[in-house]
Amino acid sequence: MDVRRAKEVNPAAKATKGVGISPLRFWFLPALLIASACRGEQKLHPFLLAQSLPIIFAHRGGGGVSPEETLPTMLATHQRIPEAIIEFDVHRTADGVVVVSHDASVNRATDGTGLIRELTLAQLKLLDAGYCATPNVKNGTDGLGTCHADDSTDYPFRGKGYQIPTLDEVLAALPSETIISIEIKQAGIEKQVADRLRASGRLEKMIVGAEFDDMAMRIRDELPEVAGYLPTNAGKCFALAAKAGVSYAACPVYAVFASPLSAAGLSLDTRDLIDRAHQEGMAVVYWTINDQPTMARLFKLGADGIYTDYPDQAATVLSQLRTTGEVK
Repeated sequence: MDVRRAKEVNPAAKATKGVGISPLRFWFLPALLIASACRGEQKLHPFLLAQSLPIIFAHRGGGGVSPEETLPTMLATHQRIPEAIIEFDVHRTADGVVVVSHDASVNRATDGTGLIRELTLAQLKLLDAGYCATPNVKNGTDGLGTCHADDSTDYPFRGKGYQIPTLDEVLAALPSETIISIEIKQAGIEKQVADRLRASGRLEKMIVGAEFDDMAMRIRDELPEVAGYLPTNAGKCFALAAKAGVSYAACPVYAVFASPLSAAGLSLDTRDLIDRAHQEGMAVVYWTINDQPTMARLFKLGADGIYTDYPDQAATVLSQLRTTGEVK
């Protein structure tokens, strides 16, 4: 089978933007919450209390600088900014291996085409994972399919040996002190991923989540001690409650509310929302923030962290704000 010609039979199955741990997408329910109950102020998860807030999440491993979600990029980001959390996503191949990739298909980031779940690990390893990387332009990778028709010199990482890594390769290569954030993108692989993570012996150094509520619940069942993200419907519930100024006891509580700056016409980058999340025992992390003025504004607002494709820029902004005393 020629992996570069593998047909993508289900374009709708492409991964959606997530937490993150890519960051998680949500849309709001149309109705206002009508019931509330006070849970009392809760403490943040021990994982978060162990960090120096605010946190910089290196989105896709720091994919704005070099090829996203590849091992050399993750290692280089950790070496430059050891306090940053290395964020990446996982899927499973046709032959049952968990691999690291943001998308469900290889179309956007490599020189091949096809769905990861329909390709073997051997086929994936033939692909050039640096083929479409555009360092320091937008999020660091060209748009879907654009690079396949362009042989220009705008892609300096082509032919440099970048590959799609397996989850085990990443866990083995990243130093034991590395903090990692994992979003499980494919339903049905939660237990397999949880088993690999538990076997790594570094659960206290990670946060794991999924966009969809049923997946997030299965992850929490498998890894109850590990910090997790608010999935879609839980995120709706909390956001509506926070904007309504109530504490809604039925809203599931996870360690982190990963949020865009706004949704459905509602501003979510407010001090009131951050305070409400803290009362519920959740941190607030905004995605995906790639311009320095917005980074500075969110850090000064009191955000617990940001996802960014440019962690070096975020580290510089945060250091400056700490020097001036605007952020602790």
